[in-house]
Amino acid sequence: MRALTLLLVLLAPLASAEEAQQWLPVAGKVALLPDGALAGVEVWLQLEGGRRLVAFPLHDGSFTFSRVPLGVHTLGVEHRTLVFPAVKLDVGAARKGKVTAAAADVPGQPALSYPLLLRPLAQMEYFEKRQGFNLIAFLKTPYGMMAGFMLFSVFIMPKLKVDPEELAEMKEEQAKVAGRVKDKFSGRRRNE
Repeated sequence: MRALTLLLVLLAPLASAEEAQQWLPVAGKVALLPDGALAGVEVWLQLEGGRRLVAFPLHDGSFTFSRVPLGVHTLGVEHRTLVFPAVKLDVGAARKGKVTAAAADVPGQPALSYPLLLRPLAQMEYFEKRQGFNLIAFLKTPYGMMAGFMLFSVFIMPKLKVDPEELAEMKEEQAKVAGRVKDKFSGRRRNE
């Protein structure tokens, strides 16, 4: 029994040293917001395995994740009115014992300094701003095309010049059709 206890006491420092190599702390700071308030700000860390760690910044904006496993993870900040960039963290995987970071959304971006300083990119827009009236866009719709054709028919077509010979032929055709219709109706009345 004593030998087992002695063996555990001797192996305990080795286990803690091995465990220390599997975890690293990640620290950073959320830049002071325009309104100065950090209430409602949440810093999250999405681990490779799918687990999510959450930290809330202190009054000066600093945050810490004390035990982050080695690997490549994604860090982000949630705020209800501001948009923050997502950060890709390489925790001890490429360089043993160091944390490196780069913007996750932009490939080829230079590495970010460590400890991290996260600044907001933009103000979040919840609603799309209403556009003003656009006459060209209206004319491209079916209703606009119908209105344009109607205006063309009423105001432009009557002013178009007609060939006098074609006008005479058109009047003759109308007279023939009117005569046939009149004959049909007068013939029906006689039969009745």
